[in-house]
Amino acid sequence: MNLRANTMKDSRAVPTGVLTRLATTGIYLLCDIPRDLQATARARAVTEGTTLRRVLLRALREYAAGTWTPRPDTTPSSMM
Repeated sequence: MNLRANTMKDSRAVPTGVLTRLATTGIYLLCDIPRDLQATARARAVTEGTTLRRVLLRALREYAAGTWTPRPDTTPSSMM
C-alpha cells in the first residue's frame, strides 16, 4: 500500500489514492465544510437519533429521485 502524499492543500500533505485502494464501495470526502456547520449538523442528527451519514444518504436519494432540488439561489458561498 502506497501512503505517499502526492498533493498539497493548505500547506499540508494530502494522501491521494489511498482510500480508493482500501475501500471499493465508494468513499467520498467532502472538502471545505466549515467545522461549525459540521458540528451543528452532527448535534442536530444526534438530537434526532440519526447520523450525518443517514442525513446525507437521504438527501442524495431525494435529489437523485427528483423529489428535492436545491433552491437556485443556494450556492456554496451562501451556505456558509
